[in-house]
Amino acid sequence: MSETTNAPQDGGRTLTYRITSQWANFENEAINASLITDIILALDSDDFIVLDPSEPVEGSSYLQAATAEGEGNGFVVELRLVNDDGTFKHYGYSTVDSNEVIRMFLQYWGEQKLPDWSNWTDMTDQFE
Repeated sequence: MSETTNAPQDGGRTLTYRITSQWANFENEAINASLITDIILALDSDDFIVLDPSEPVEGSSYLQAATAEGEGNGFVVELRLVNDDGTFKHYGYSTVDSNEVIRMFLQYWGEQKLPDWSNWTDMTDQFE
């Protein structure tokens, strides 16, 4: 997918995105599937990727990933769900499958779809 803006499936306003990483930031026009894939495949112990939509995606204010602590431990993917009253819930998921992480990010960016977070760990207490 090469679009740089994405129309929400609910017919709302067009979303824009920003990617933040340890080494660079990318605005909407520079973001594409290849960039997302390349950043995730290049993640190392000092790097991360945060994908910020201009408006919440299904209630999520961002999706982020980093390498898990310890060599060979894969990735930790996190998302934050924001409530109307300003409170939030923060969830995390661990995987060793880089392709799974790439799919999550491409669906979040390209389809405005959250990953299935029903079995993710609630990490909210770490942020309170």
